[in-house]
Amino acid sequence: MKYDFESFIDRDPAVRGTGKYRIMKDSKGNKPPKGIVPLSVADMEFKTAPCVIEAIKAEADFGVLGYHRLTDSFRESCCNWMKTRHDWDIKPDWIVPFEQVVPALYCSVWTFTEPGDGILIQTPDYHHFTGATVNTGHKVLENRLVADEKGHYTIDWADFEAKAREAKLFFLCSPQNPTGRVWTEEELRKMGEICNKYGVMVVADEIHHDLIQPGYKHIVYASLGQEFADNCVMCTSLSKTFNLAGLCYASIIIPNDSVRAKFQKQMGLQAFMHIERFGPVAHEAAYRHGAEWLDELIQVIKGNYEYVRDFFAKNFPKVVVTELEGTYLVWCDFRSFGLSDAEMKVFLTDECMLYLDNGTEFGEAGSGYQRINVACPRKTLADALDRFLEAAKKRGLAQ
Repeated sequence: MKYDFESFIDRDPAVRGTGKYRIMKDSKGNKPPKGIVPLSVADMEFKTAPCVIEAIKAEADFGVLGYHRLTDSFRESCCNWMKTRHDWDIKPDWIVPFEQVVPALYCSVWTFTEPGDGILIQTPDYHHFTGATVNTGHKVLENRLVADEKGHYTIDWADFEAKAREAKLFFLCSPQNPTGRVWTEEELRKMGEICNKYGVMVVADEIHHDLIQPGYKHIVYASLGQEFADNCVMCTSLSKTFNLAGLCYASIIIPNDSVRAKFQKQMGLQAFMHIERFGPVAHEAAYRHGAEWLDELIQVIKGNYEYVRDFFAKNFPKVVVTELEGTYLVWCDFRSFGLSDAEMKVFLTDECMLYLDNGTEFGEAGSGYQRINVACPRKTLADALDRFLEAAKKRGLAQ
């Protein structure tokens, strides 16, 4: 490959303040032993694309780091990316700059609902959907996704419509996190038609929309037609695609003028006024010059997913590894081990020396599951799985 996806990068939290390394704890809540491998959090172990690093260096060399606004050049690059990667025509003024996607979820709740209203969430869910609902005094309306014996998730449509009757807003996660589902056009249309029928605002978190595996196609919700575009807020960023989360920038794309004006008014009420300078600079560089790097990354993710899938098929065939359609996060069902969630935590952190995302972080529907981040060098992944196998043998968990 042209780009480096194999070098190990020492992200010592004492020196770099790297977030995912600083949050790690053992099963007793203590700082874990040195050497624990974190395959957690949607944060890659790869350096970002060279074009991004070069653009940031150039901006730093310019030396004036005052207030920043989106440039016409940035808006043009974003529009072109959406057209070439996702076949979605957008206008430059649809783009609302925001500091991150998660605060935009909260802003959407404050804009389009009142305290006590119901918010429709599909579970297992990215925990910030529940957080943006509960923390603002709203009611969670859970539409639990249904998994078959192979770990493929589908929608309980009768339940979805029943919950939509009570909802004012729907958090659509596309691709779905943590299950990795890439929704089909038919599924998206059906969800949208039900939401439009009952006057439910759709807030689409599409932050993983560029990380789609071969054989699947991401369809931007707002691209389905005018009636869908008029009733949605599309939240996106390259923070996952190019590992830019520390730069804190997101593009909130809102086609409907009235909906966009309401959202921006709420932004002002919440004092969301400025954006970080380097985020848009990095995004524009990636939009203009990062496609080749991303194409290679997707192949690396594919190979790492297959490595995980084959490892469990060989050594623990009762563990169900959900097929990865999008994201770089692999959803695994470990209920065959017969361990409680607390026991699994002890096994992973204290015995395997691994730090994964426990399924319970994604609600009750995630009990018995683990989410594994495979956006790391193959050597790191192989070492982690070797640790898992040896610890499982000592535990007598071989299947």
